[in-house]
Amino acid sequence: MTRLSAVAVLSVAVLAAGALVTGCGDEPVSDPRRATTCAELVEAGRSTAEAVLDVLGDRTLAEVTGAELTENDPARPFAEVDRLLRADAFAERAEALGCGAAELVRRACTSYQGLSAAARGEAAREFLAPYFAACD
Repeated sequence: MTRLSAVAVLSVAVLAAGALVTGCGDEPVSDPRRATTCAELVEAGRSTAEAVLDVLGDRTLAEVTGAELTENDPARPFAEVDRLLRADAFAERAEALGCGAAELVRRACTSYQGLSAAARGEAAREFLAPYFAACD
């Protein structure tokens, strides 16, 4: 399993923990710490996934693991993606809100529909793969 796959598996677990169908609201929540419901946590998860896809762009896995992301911290080639994921904040908020993992994973399929169109490169498709594997 590549490092990006490991990051993607971790991220799907965290983001799926907030994956209830998003509700109506005035302003979407993008920070998991501001979520007051599981639906808002989903909004934050989708926003986070979109930000990761923007960072990954149309790059290949080799490009992502190359010098471009490792210049600042060679020991952590995915530091920029890790920073965006905020895995701890999502996990803590999901627990505080009582968002059940099994139901959330099931609902992730609906909540993150359309993200595949934003996956322009190999690295982005690899990042999204676990989201859609949960739909099978």
